[in-house]
Amino acid sequence: MTTSTAPAPTVATTGPTGPTGTTGTTGTTGTTGTTGVAGVSRPVLAAGDRAPVLALAAPLLLFTHGILQWVDDLGLPADALRSGDTTGAWGVAARAVLVAAVAAFCWLATSLGGRLQHLDVATPAGVLAAFGAGATGAVWVGHTVGLLADDLPTALTAGGPVLVGVAVATVLGALAVEGLMPVRSLALAGVAALALALPWGLEPLGALLLLIAFAPLLNQPEPHAP
Repeated sequence: MTTSTAPAPTVATTGPTGPTGTTGTTGTTGTTGTTGVAGVSRPVLAAGDRAPVLALAAPLLLFTHGILQWVDDLGLPADALRSGDTTGAWGVAARAVLVAAVAAFCWLATSLGGRLQHLDVATPAGVLAAFGAGATGAVWVGHTVGLLADDLPTALTAGGPVLVGVAVATVLGALAVEGLMPVRSLALAGVAALALALPWGLEPLGALLLLIAFAPLLNQPEPHAP
């Protein structure tokens, strides 16, 4: 009589974790890390995060404003340029684009503030940016309807954009401190701010430098693992 021996049970083994986070033969996908290239952490995806789009749109709008201002200055006499009376058609369009650019930077500061995980600067930066954007819009409306003269003090006409710039710089600095933005990008943004502050008509150059500095922000953040 022949006796059959039952086969020994097969024990499933789990292989080492692969480079993509997949575990052996079980097919279980691991969680995705939050550390990016060169030790820069990738921010957590928030619902409705528009920072990548705004980081592209805001510098482009600022660049467009600078070009329109250049074209408007070419068509004005020297006396008008010295007095700041830029009432040409291109100047009106430039002011409207400036309002759109300031609003985009304001929204960008708010969106980037939502990525911060430790430093609580999102609320004050958002309030400062909103106040600056509102002041810029109020000055533009006053110019458009004729309530404000064209030769306003520089502190009044440039105060709103400066406040928005301070808010954006605050958030960018906080992102760099938390490792969510490269320090070299923050330094390049500082060079861009210097170019914008100089009274030599370097706004298009400053806008392009900002666009390069914002390149790490153009990547969509990774979502949380479920």
